[in-house]
Amino acid sequence: MHTKILKGALFSTAALFAIPAAAQESAAPARQAEAASPSDIVVTARRRAERLQDVSVSITAFSADALERSTVQTVSDVKTIAPGFTFSSEGGKDNVALTLRGIGQLPLGEVTPGVVIYLNDIPLPSVGSNVPTYDIGSIQVLKGPQGTLFGRNTLGGAVVIGSEKPSYEFEGYVEGTYGRFDYREIQGAVNIPIVEDKVAFRAAGQIRRQDPRTIAFDGGPGFDNIHQDGFRLSLLLEPVDGLKSTTIYEYFKGDELAGGLYLLRENYPFAALGLGAAQPQVGAALATQRANRRGSFDGGIDGGAAYRKTTSITNDTSFTFGALTLRNIFGYRKNYSYQLINTGGLPILEIPTGLANPASVPFTLFTASSVLDRQYMTNETQLLGDFNGFNFIAGVFYNNDKPAGASGSQFTAFSVGSVPAPAVTAHVRNKNWAVYGQIGYEITDKLKLNLGARYSWDKVSACGGAIGTTYATEATCLAVAGTGAIDGVGTVSNKGQEPSWTIGLDYKPNPDWLLYIVSRRGYRGANVNTPLFETPFTTGGVDPACVSTGGVCADLRPFQKTGEETITDVEVGSKYNYHVGSARGLLNIAAYYSKYKNALQFLNSQTTVPNGTPDSPSNGSLAVNAADLRIWGVELEASISPVPSMTISFNAAYTNVQVERVTIPGTLPSTIVLGPDQVNKYSPTFSGTASLSWIMPIRPADGELTFNADLFMTDDFGGQNGEKLPGYELANARLDLRGIAGTRLDLGVFVKNVFNVKYYSASSVLLPSFPTSSVYAGEPRTWGVSAKYSF
Repeated sequence: MHTKILKGALFSTAALFAIPAAAQESAAPARQAEAASPSDIVVTARRRAERLQDVSVSITAFSADALERSTVQTVSDVKTIAPGFTFSSEGGKDNVALTLRGIGQLPLGEVTPGVVIYLNDIPLPSVGSNVPTYDIGSIQVLKGPQGTLFGRNTLGGAVVIGSEKPSYEFEGYVEGTYGRFDYREIQGAVNIPIVEDKVAFRAAGQIRRQDPRTIAFDGGPGFDNIHQDGFRLSLLLEPVDGLKSTTIYEYFKGDELAGGLYLLRENYPFAALGLGAAQPQVGAALATQRANRRGSFDGGIDGGAAYRKTTSITNDTSFTFGALTLRNIFGYRKNYSYQLINTGGLPILEIPTGLANPASVPFTLFTASSVLDRQYMTNETQLLGDFNGFNFIAGVFYNNDKPAGASGSQFTAFSVGSVPAPAVTAHVRNKNWAVYGQIGYEITDKLKLNLGARYSWDKVSACGGAIGTTYATEATCLAVAGTGAIDGVGTVSNKGQEPSWTIGLDYKPNPDWLLYIVSRRGYRGANVNTPLFETPFTTGGVDPACVSTGGVCADLRPFQKTGEETITDVEVGSKYNYHVGSARGLLNIAAYYSKYKNALQFLNSQTTVPNGTPDSPSNGSLAVNAADLRIWGVELEASISPVPSMTISFNAAYTNVQVERVTIPGTLPSTIVLGPDQVNKYSPTFSGTASLSWIMPIRPADGELTFNADLFMTDDFGGQNGEKLPGYELANARLDLRGIAGTRLDLGVFVKNVFNVKYYSASSVLLPSFPTSSVYAGEPRTWGVSAKYSF
């Protein structure tokens, strides 16, 4: 069915609600035969527990039961039940890019994400933030800048994830799942009260395995398997009244093959590269790819790699005395990531030499690998107060992330003989400080004023370049840079500071209706492109090796540093819930208008800088403050429960992004073009999800039979250089039999991508200046069965 037809039908369905409909079943316990009242939905968007309908922020919230009903297995799955939120891995499984309200993130280095994921109130870096969702208590998607309430600066929003915390009851569960492609998963948790009302402990873990779902046409093990292990240990201490401390240790490892890349097209003949003899091979590869979307070319990487290992420890300690609460949130995280992908999407080509022996030499178009070994430390201290008609939060935030081992990237591009390019070391240090606060003052019993302010300081420094034949540690990099040689090894630094703010009014005509207007300013700090551009290949020298730029090399020095990005928005919203007889529901609507200044754009330098250049840009690309954008949109969340056993929901987001101006801080090489049509527009114009949750009237084996289905649709989205990926529709369904024969045994069966829709999930290279374009194919139809026992 065409997206436009679906949109019309679903908007018509939403109009039938006419009055607000019930809070999405996402926040209602599945075991209750009656859907939860909106007053039961509790969120922490303003760093304190509040009713969803009382919070003047556009939020989509999901409970643990809701995540299970939609078969959400990682955070990336949330995109199909939270319209307007996109989650993709561009440049490898661990290069996570999130988008909300037209604000995204370039897959480059250690930039602050435009949309920040918080796990147990600790902000996560972009690399390694696709956390598994075992034993998760809730996920909240907050839209718009959130800087006056949270530690990190944000431009587009925040995703707040909370794991299940220890309690003073002995309980737990164990769950096993089997599915297509030999998918195997086992997870479980146990909660142990140690000292009544004083000490409790919870342990949870998960193991996931799946065979490769993408074959390799040219040999190799294939791609897109799953091999993940994780566990979480949580300790709750409440030694005296008012004092509460929760410590969480978490471990995760993924040792997997790379994501398979779909060879989308050839952008221009290989004869333009002087490789006309390879043209028939490229044509044959394209024909093979188009005949089988579920396969990819290995290109000599032997399945590639997506190895990730993360360990973390967090502590959340609070002390409440009277109306005041003092809270400290500490987080330490260590990430190691190794990725190897066949970016060009082609097999190894054979180029004739014109000699009898050898008759040909191998040619690699583009493969990419990277190693990242980093540690992150954050600390946030808050003082919260709740008085009659007045509440406030004041906080200080500190972040320090730095190298923990050898790191860098290696891009083998246009390589005759398939000789690997030199490894380019890259080490980045980020330090961020901020003070922030927000107050809420009840002018009358119906009118409330919200005022917030923040000031941030950011400092970044980096050392990088080609050092020997492999990646070097930061200490080695600094020592080589200190020699002053013009060898592409050097250091670069940048800093900035900027205010953020919030001002808004809430008006409640009655307890069931909230109207609000708010204006906010968000900010993303200054950064750098690495390594130091100092050789003739990156400073405008003359060298025949700079073939694509006519022998006069590109001068990349104007792009060494990036400046601050800012966004200023105005949002108006209405949240209203109702009861009419046995029916109940809600309708939440938010409309916003944003001005986004100095938006970073992605410029691929692979066709500009010769292969093997020692100071070739890390990750083969540059980030440049190039665009001013105007973004506006409307978000809708509606659902209705005509009877207690059924909930019909519809969520939607409309996003309109207009380019106001493109300004380049320097002169781009002729091989890189950036005009208004090449500016990245991450969000789809429209995306929506229609859902049904039905507790069926029959009770097989004296159990509760529940049917859940989601239909997700999206317009064209994501992409690079102004190009978007095609939109698609995706249906998921699940049938659960709970409490079989009066026990705590549940059985379930699910199907994801019911109609086996073929779609693209993320871009890899979509540049007209590059010979080929490649993308990641979306997950095919999968099915599974599960059994869960709770105790």
